[in-house]
Amino acid sequence: MVKKLSGRDESFVNYRTSTYKLHLFETISGYKFIMFTDPAATADALKYVLRQIYTGPFMEFVVRNPLITMDSRTSGIDNEKFRTATDKMIRGLSIFA
Repeated sequence: MVKKLSGRDESFVNYRTSTYKLHLFETISGYKFIMFTDPAATADALKYVLRQIYTGPFMEFVVRNPLITMDSRTSGIDNEKFRTATDKMIRGLSIFA
């Protein structure tokens, strides 16, 4: 779907409506990190935040945890430490204060 929205040579990073803005960061390995924000939120800043979630809490509490099932397509990521660290990171952002 991302390729359909963005075209052949472009990468889809955000989509805006009058009520929300969807931000997307896709890793080389195919994981997609998505965040919905206010339409006025800056796309570049949120792409950086989504990348920080990937390199920080996701790597630490999901990828490096041998007890986590990595098939998140059906059950999602059920890890309390990942949720807590991500929530703390997002609540600390100036755009969400």
